[in-house]
Amino acid sequence: MFSLLNLLILMLCALLGIAFFTLMERKLLSLSQNRKGPNKTAITGILQPVSDAMKLITKEINLNQKSNFSMFMISPCLNLTCSLVLWLIFPWLFEFNVMKMSILFLMSCMTMNMISLMAMSWSSNSNYAFIGLMRTISQMVSYEINLILILLTIINLTSQMSFSTTGHVQKYIPMGVMLLPLLILWVMVILAETNRTPFDFSEGESELISGFNIEYSSKSFVFLFLSEYSSILVMSIITTLTFSGASMALPVFYLAYLMMCFFFIWTRATLPRFRYDKLMKLNWTQMLPINTYILMWSFAFKMYCAMKS
Repeated sequence: MFSLLNLLILMLCALLGIAFFTLMERKLLSLSQNRKGPNKTAITGILQPVSDAMKLITKEINLNQKSNFSMFMISPCLNLTCSLVLWLIFPWLFEFNVMKMSILFLMSCMTMNMISLMAMSWSSNSNYAFIGLMRTISQMVSYEINLILILLTIINLTSQMSFSTTGHVQKYIPMGVMLLPLLILWVMVILAETNRTPFDFSEGESELISGFNIEYSSKSFVFLFLSEYSSILVMSIITTLTFSGASMALPVFYLAYLMMCFFFIWTRATLPRFRYDKLMKLNWTQMLPINTYILMWSFAFKMYCAMKS
């Protein structure tokens, strides 16, 4: 019962955090564009996420007559579930003692998340959704290779497979300082994995009219929206845990976490969308060879340390 209560409180806090992160994003985007942003609901617009949620939930669900109804309705729920389950992998104060290999669990959930996006696009039976499907699959599969290589490098250097113990080996020097090129590559990979600017090709509004989620409205769109922003917050926590070495019990961790969240918003306010062919060329001709080289270097470094000891 205690574990179930922990789970319910964690999911509720995650959903509240997602809601107010959207408010933070809208406020910062408005400041970057020299306008006010949401400021009518309650005091300075603090309840704008609640108002938006109520509006979306009460809207009518529009159904495409040619869509696969059962898969069309189940896929957003599966997508949100995969994103929320990722919150279990972190070393909270009341920790769930089931994540001994949380890095592998992260890879599995991200793969399931991609499958749910495929199911959404295919079941919509829309041309725009189909183009979004092709872009999503090629982009996410390509960049997941880089993500796995980076995680393998971290596993090799730290000899740990859980986010709760990777910080123990970064007591004297953080991973982000020791492997700054790897941190830069990781930031680019998570921007592509979360479909954020400048890599938001699967839902490019100016090209695909919202892309893979074009046929979704009302509660289904809420699930997709929560899933996307949940992935952003999860990736921000993973980056802070993995590359700063800070414990979640220290205030410096939450400062670094807020800086990482701000980075996602800053990139959206600053950078334009890339061309799609340049995105794929960047991955296969530049990022993948560099990641492979760093992984090979980590193996050589571990062998050298083993021989010295």
